[in-house]
Amino acid sequence: MGSIGKILAALVAAGYLLVCCLVAGMAIVAVLGFIYPAMDLFNHIQPVLFFGLLALLVASPVFVRFRALRALALSIAATGFVASSAIYIPELVTGLVTRTTVAQAEQTYRLMTFNVFGRNEEPEAIVANITGVDPDIVALQEYSPGLRSVVHPLLTERYPHFQYCAGGERAFVGLYSRLPFEPLDADACSSSIMSTDRTARIIVRFQTEAGPAFSLATTHNDWPAPVTRQAEQFATLREALSTVEPPLILVGDFNSTPWSYALRGFVSAAGMMRHTYNLPTFPTLWYYLRDWRAMFPILPIDHVMTRGAIAIHDLRTGEPSGSDHLPIIVDFSVESEGP
Repeated sequence: MGSIGKILAALVAAGYLLVCCLVAGMAIVAVLGFIYPAMDLFNHIQPVLFFGLLALLVASPVFVRFRALRALALSIAATGFVASSAIYIPELVTGLVTRTTVAQAEQTYRLMTFNVFGRNEEPEAIVANITGVDPDIVALQEYSPGLRSVVHPLLTERYPHFQYCAGGERAFVGLYSRLPFEPLDADACSSSIMSTDRTARIIVRFQTEAGPAFSLATTHNDWPAPVTRQAEQFATLREALSTVEPPLILVGDFNSTPWSYALRGFVSAAGMMRHTYNLPTFPTLWYYLRDWRAMFPILPIDHVMTRGAIAIHDLRTGEPSGSDHLPIIVDFSVESEGP
């Protein structure tokens, strides 16, 4: 190898080491996210860290020709990979485990929760998607006024009971149902387009003749940064749900992945059980080269949680229909409480 070749090889090795340090550093910081909330932000990109570090491990012999530097690169990447694995693998394994079969109940409900994307250019496709799934209850996030003007008249033909919120981009949430319901938290759902609220929630109670009563909540949280805002939103939602009578099913876009200490802390503190394990829903679209282009979803930020006697029979993702999210479709039943 000539002198120029050695210089180029050294530069490539140095650049490779720098990348290893950066990615491994993020993985290690993420594991320590329980110490300081801002460090927890890196847990939201765990798939990138996990597979990125795996690729760095495999590619080290190709990009680092010097034995000593190669050993250093492998050590750094391996340390980060172990750190990422400690967070990423348990969720992955749980998601791969076959869901325990639940005996079919006398009365089963189908729910569809869907971030429809406020700039969705295919509102009719949203309605067609919902019609094809044929849910009993539909929870929508990013249900902007432009979409609502088209979707609402079409949905009310099938779903006579509804409520929707106005406000900021993430305060646009809506609920449509074949079953009658009673709103429980009207103050959290502004009806004014002048509202400056950035988030909203709908909480209702269903009283059915065919089975036990149950509660349902849907929400859309803001992005996880700044972490103080995220903590406030989770605390507010937890407090609102604390007075809701179970059985309760909670769905929506939480903008938080299951690897996040913040989301896990909310689930635990609110007494909920999360059923969406390693179920990527975002992003199915990404804006680049001056257009929205299809992507492979890698982040599970839309969730289904329950508290009380609710049995989940089936849970799966649906079609995006112009959105940057996949919808989640869940079949559930409400069990009778014991004497």
